[in-house]
Amino acid sequence: MYKSKKKLLKLTLAAFLVGVFTFLPAAEAHILIISDSNNYNEASTLVKTLKSKGYKVVALYKENATTKNIIKGMYKADAVIYEGHGGYQSGNYDGNGGTAKAPFALVGSNGFIWGINGQMREGWNGKLFTAPFKKNIPVILLHTCFSTGWVNGKEVANPTETVYNFAKMFNSAGANYYATGWSGAEIVYDFLRGATSFSDANGKNYEKITKYTTYSGVRVWRNDDGMCAFVGNWSGKFPTAAQTTAYDNAAAEKWYNTAVNPKPDLVITKAYKSGNYLYVTVKNQGTASSGVCYTRAWYGTYYKNIYTYGLKSGAYKTYKVYFKYKHGTVKTDYNKKVSEINENNNGKSF
Repeated sequence: MYKSKKKLLKLTLAAFLVGVFTFLPAAEAHILIISDSNNYNEASTLVKTLKSKGYKVVALYKENATTKNIIKGMYKADAVIYEGHGGYQSGNYDGNGGTAKAPFALVGSNGFIWGINGQMREGWNGKLFTAPFKKNIPVILLHTCFSTGWVNGKEVANPTETVYNFAKMFNSAGANYYATGWSGAEIVYDFLRGATSFSDANGKNYEKITKYTTYSGVRVWRNDDGMCAFVGNWSGKFPTAAQTTAYDNAAAEKWYNTAVNPKPDLVITKAYKSGNYLYVTVKNQGTASSGVCYTRAWYGTYYKNIYTYGLKSGAYKTYKVYFKYKHGTVKTDYNKKVSEINENNNGKSF
């Protein structure tokens, strides 16, 4: 449980990073597993089990579990398993069993992923987006405050509403949401031992969910004072190893830079001399408009700065400047005024 005050955020992230362990790189896989240091042993055991059965797994631990990596890992995921903290905004919960108000968040190593009216948002002022995983996948939250209506051993005053609001960011993208406060990732192992659906796995669980309450037209399954919750289709399944697909990091990065965090990307497409003048074409190949900056052309200690106008995504502009040398180097955004997708592709020789 974490408030959304910036001072407390620093404490949150410090606590999140406590513990010494390694992490697996997000290279190929599509069972996405996220874990903080408190649940590392449980998560790493689950990762080993899944991989031994042929599953492709992306595991994000410690500082590698950034909000960007988590969101990218969701791209076309076959399943998501999250072991970490649930966040809330300051003033929306009293910390002592009172009413919990939306929005709620997943906590990454560097910030929050908020659920906002069925969509997600990275950080405080990010762009709203719909979770990018496949339809009908399982999203399983383990030990996450608010996800089952409990926070640090105390039940909130409105558990059904709380579970509904936490689940909404996943359900709205077509996922089946299951959350539990019990240890051991029991429901995942039920599936691996042959459970054919959430309903079948639920029947094998230590706590079998038997009750539901309809909230805002949606059945929220949760026993009285229960430690498990489900919102979705009981016929939903966990994928087999053969059904998991390779994680495409390049495609995920492209989607992220378009849907979640669009940024400009300034490049020099042309730079050539004609007579005493240098002609430089600057293009914004990014996904958002750029601000103004300057482009520098130089040879040795001699240089010329070109005031460079802001460009919309996909736009370009050619500039003309007197330059006395035949050869040199030109670099746009030389004064680092523009935050870009790629900060290392601004230069070109002529």
